[in-house]
Amino acid sequence: MQAPNYPPNTTVFYALPAMAAAVPTIPAYVLLPSYYGDDLGLGLALTGVVLLLVRMIDMLTDPLIGWLSDKSGMRKIWIGFGAVIAGVGLWYLFTPSDQPSAGYLFIWASVLFLGWTMFQVPYLALGADLSGDYQKRTSLTALREGAGLIGIVLAGAIPVLINAPDRAGEIRSLALVTLVLGAVFISLLIWKVPDPVAQQKRTIASNKNTIALNVRLGWRSLRDNRLFVRLLSAWMINGLAAGFPAVCFPLFVRYYLQLDEDTENTLILLYFVAAIVAIPLWVFLSARMGKHRVWCGAMLMAIIAFCFVPFLAAGDAMAFGIICLVTGAALGADLALPPAIQADVDDWDHYRFGKRRTALLFALWNMANKLAMALAAGIALPILGAFGLTETGTDNSAALVVLVMIYAVIPVVLKAGAIGMMWRFPLDAMHQVAIRRRLSRRTV
Repeated sequence: MQAPNYPPNTTVFYALPAMAAAVPTIPAYVLLPSYYGDDLGLGLALTGVVLLLVRMIDMLTDPLIGWLSDKSGMRKIWIGFGAVIAGVGLWYLFTPSDQPSAGYLFIWASVLFLGWTMFQVPYLALGADLSGDYQKRTSLTALREGAGLIGIVLAGAIPVLINAPDRAGEIRSLALVTLVLGAVFISLLIWKVPDPVAQQKRTIASNKNTIALNVRLGWRSLRDNRLFVRLLSAWMINGLAAGFPAVCFPLFVRYYLQLDEDTENTLILLYFVAAIVAIPLWVFLSARMGKHRVWCGAMLMAIIAFCFVPFLAAGDAMAFGIICLVTGAALGADLALPPAIQADVDDWDHYRFGKRRTALLFALWNMANKLAMALAAGIALPILGAFGLTETGTDNSAALVVLVMIYAVIPVVLKAGAIGMMWRFPLDAMHQVAIRRRLSRRTV
């Protein structure tokens, strides 16, 4: 069934919460591992293990939340409750004592990620519900991810603007900004954005499928929907390729390039500004060349940039800044295009299996992303800790070689694999339009 078209301000109100949700992204994914493991003295190895465990547990909630969102026929209620839970976890995780325990990190990271799942899975599914048009979905996804990148840039600018005395002050300020923006923007979404699934609630409520049947259908989609499996695999591999540099970024800047914290913040800001600027270009190109081909081109561009990392030396801030610009531009494609492709694959799943399971499929999508980030932290940090990267008074040349391998070399190999999986992806604009036309003829 073709989702109705809504006025432009609807898409703006839909996209705004992504800005609030993105403000803590840098601390949660990039800074917190090294902050707890290095600055707060918990240890890189222990921090990596705890975060891996949290992420593995967190992944188990994604299918449940996705199924409940589809079954209840309400996206916005889950978004609101999830935001509240995430806000509580965010505050405690971002305001630890001077010497937090591993248990403290485990509990509040778990609360944060549970709430994040309850918010994010229905939020992504709502975006797919709002439009069934091939290119409008790309524009909607780009607007959402662009708003998210603006939030990330805001997060990068806040430490500079407030001139916080230390990392703890920066992270606390980011938590406050997130809570304020989240309260405003999510309220606007709940008030202004329609919920197409809720509007069809009578039809959904009449569905008598049992939990067991939905679980079987979910496994069947993984087994039989080869488009979904192929896209999901490429998304996870590319997510792992992005996760290693994200986790290692502060350590690479601090120990390999030997740059100060202000330069680190500037480089992070540069990276995400490049992603924002590049998103309109990726959307423009995807309308003419296809989403999957443009995404592959962006990944190839990142590969070329990463190939220059091993040639950097201490103090090479300018050269590394260029690398951050190129890889940041490629990030824009990573954020804008794959979720739009996934929304198209959801149409194919609906057509193939006769059931609308948008949130469930996006939950599996979310799981793959979380698994990639969990593996990145759980693999990189213990290995770097074992090589004594942060130990003072010792020769850490071997650790620096390992750091470069994890930060740049492994991502090159992984991205090459993702390109190989997506280059000949068969679902393009012509096929998606045909699928939507056939779905519109059905009685859902």
